[in-house]
Amino acid sequence: MKVMKNSIKILGAYGGKGLKSSTTCIQINPNTVIDAGNILRGLDDNAQYVDNIFLTHSHLDHINDIPFLIDAFFEKRTKPIKIYGIEKTINDLEKHIFNWEIWPDFCEIDLIYQNFKAIELIPIKLNETITLEDDTKLTPIENNHTKSSCGYIISKNNNATLFTSDTYICDSIWENINRDLTIHSVIIDVSFPSKFEKLASDSKHLTPALLKQELKKLTRDDVRVYIDHIKPSYEKILREEIHQEKLLLNEGKILDDGDVISLSNEYLSYNTKRSNIRKKEVKNLIDIGKSLTTEKNFDVLMEKILLGAKEFSDADAGTLYLVTEDEKRLRFQVVQTDSLSIKMGGTEGKITWPELPLYQEDGTPNEQMVAALCALEGKMINIPDVYETKDFNFEGTKKFDKSTGYRTKSMLVIPMKNHEDTVIGVLQLLNKMDTEGQPITFTNDDKQLIESMASQAAVSITNNRLITELENLLDSFIKSIATAIGEKSEYTGGHINRVAEIAETLTNAINEDTTVFSHINFTKDEVKQMSRAAWLHDIGKIVIPEYVVDKGKKLETIHDRINIVKAKFEIVRKDYELEYFKNSSKATSVKEKNDLAKKYEDKVVSLNEDLDFIISCNTGGEFMEDEKIERIKEIAKQTLKIDGEEINILTEDEVYNLCIRKGTLTNEERDVINNHVTVSYKMLETLPFPKKLKRVPVIAGSHHKKVKGGGYSAPEILDLPMTIEDKILAVADVFEALTANDRPYKKANSLNTSLRILSFMVKDQDLDRDIVKFFVDNNLHLDYANKYLSEEQMDEITVDFNNI
Repeated sequence: MKVMKNSIKILGAYGGKGLKSSTTCIQINPNTVIDAGNILRGLDDNAQYVDNIFLTHSHLDHINDIPFLIDAFFEKRTKPIKIYGIEKTINDLEKHIFNWEIWPDFCEIDLIYQNFKAIELIPIKLNETITLEDDTKLTPIENNHTKSSCGYIISKNNNATLFTSDTYICDSIWENINRDLTIHSVIIDVSFPSKFEKLASDSKHLTPALLKQELKKLTRDDVRVYIDHIKPSYEKILREEIHQEKLLLNEGKILDDGDVISLSNEYLSYNTKRSNIRKKEVKNLIDIGKSLTTEKNFDVLMEKILLGAKEFSDADAGTLYLVTEDEKRLRFQVVQTDSLSIKMGGTEGKITWPELPLYQEDGTPNEQMVAALCALEGKMINIPDVYETKDFNFEGTKKFDKSTGYRTKSMLVIPMKNHEDTVIGVLQLLNKMDTEGQPITFTNDDKQLIESMASQAAVSITNNRLITELENLLDSFIKSIATAIGEKSEYTGGHINRVAEIAETLTNAINEDTTVFSHINFTKDEVKQMSRAAWLHDIGKIVIPEYVVDKGKKLETIHDRINIVKAKFEIVRKDYELEYFKNSSKATSVKEKNDLAKKYEDKVVSLNEDLDFIISCNTGGEFMEDEKIERIKEIAKQTLKIDGEEINILTEDEVYNLCIRKGTLTNEERDVINNHVTVSYKMLETLPFPKKLKRVPVIAGSHHKKVKGGGYSAPEILDLPMTIEDKILAVADVFEALTANDRPYKKANSLNTSLRILSFMVKDQDLDRDIVKFFVDNNLHLDYANKYLSEEQMDEITVDFNNI
């Protein structure tokens, strides 16, 4: 698009190069640009006509096309390219670029067949205005980035925009705008998400949160705000934050490569203005419309409703109240007065003012307060001048006016009714302003428009509350399932709680990381999805029999059958004793009696040793070697008589359980336990999760999968690649299990032993290396250990995760 007389073209709008994004470059007229981030691709053949390059500073993304511009059109040029910049910027070019090492020094090279050098470097000073051939004026101004940097005021036909270039907090920018009324817009840098405040400070860039604070220095309300220099890797989250914080004032825009903007604030590419609706109303209609259907943040929604009502009616001030849950009071939600620069509630923090009573102490309606009466009767109230009416008590209003110098005059109070025609809140607007800035009475058009908007807003508030209540119900129900499992198996309930805590901690830490996981940016919904999957990951255990879930000993079923074994051994011992006394009574010599006694004692000792061995095997604490298994089988061959029937001292099932090589579970019982993952997935898959939670079943069902493939899970998802959420939950599940000190079937591992096992699992590619290393490097394991591990478990850590 041709650069128009009263406009400029954005050739490069981003803070980094991408497949679809270019770095900073603005075309001022056909032969002049500010910065050189995208001259060649942005102008194509027309780049040969660029004679003037004004630099904001010497960072590579602002100068990178200069060497190639000379190279591409060297033989076509008939005059030098003039490069303007603060003296240090010029020195940087001479020292670091055109030095014959990085690039030829074209300041010393003549153009072909010309008596001119290819480049002329021209130092300029702050606040020194340069007038171009078409009468465009460029004035370098102070910003806050590098020692050599500046911004520019770009002026054409007495209309101007202020281009800040890369900048951090800088009062002089706003002083220039507030002072110079020809500046109608500002193009300002926002490079990083608000969570990277330190990075922004160190590199001298703005975040949405910082810009929001900076905009408070802007005393004018007619300046359009454009935003540029977004880092492509954070584009999604930045766009969300910028719109959430409402930074694009007066129909501003996040700039893209190729945008053409007018210095007088006319849109060149499109125009949404209709003859009977002002552009400001269009913006608010669109904004409010979106908020009524999509806004999730309740405070933002409240603020937008009030701002929309104020804008539509040209009101100077307004208050939004909501009826309390007991329907006895009105609670302040948002209060704003433009002329007094008062902003409270909404995104500006909580209001501490006392609530307005809807009823007097004797229970009668509070008809003295206009907002209360509006809420009680559900009727709109329009007052031309509050000082002249005697229907309401405005003593508080008059006292406020006296203390501030304000003059409250016209008032429009509108009930907000939901779909059931119930009043849930009140909109109170003050002082409709005419074109001369004088308060006038609210019109019938105002009443109709605001009443319609208030009704839609009430429905939106109801929906917002309903969604919040449903989400709270879902979270409470999910946690109640964990409680139910805990009632069935106390340690399983504790396991679920602790795994959820580890998973949530890991997810939030990864989301805030600026190193190995800097590319990960979970949305709020994705964080919630992770949390809910963690809480539900063992829901399948609700169908596992208690004797399997809590099997602490090998012989345990509903009870520990070791007592039955002990009873059988006692019967054998009694048989030995009876046999001894019977034979002893028949003995005729002392030697014979002594031999019988010795034989009896040996048999009892052997019997007790066998029983002690069985008891030790029943614990499942040590690995069962072949010799031990053979001994169990030999012991089992011993017999006893019960009711005249001869039976083995150990049944086949008792032998099978006692011969479990590791732990307390048989293969069949282990299959039952492992099946809980499949059951969890199948149970969750049947639930109608909303789109934003659609991966909850898969994440929950993947916590026993391995990074290298395999593990166990439902057949439908076993072979699916593991996502980062799946890997986080797997690490959380394993670490909790390793460190748990409440399991009835195993001794608690020390912290160092747990970490050593984790390192082995990383080496075996069972767990994700980066997540485990991040977990340890950021001391998240210590935070957890200090909270849940016993003092005996807190041993010295010798595992080195840098070598895994």
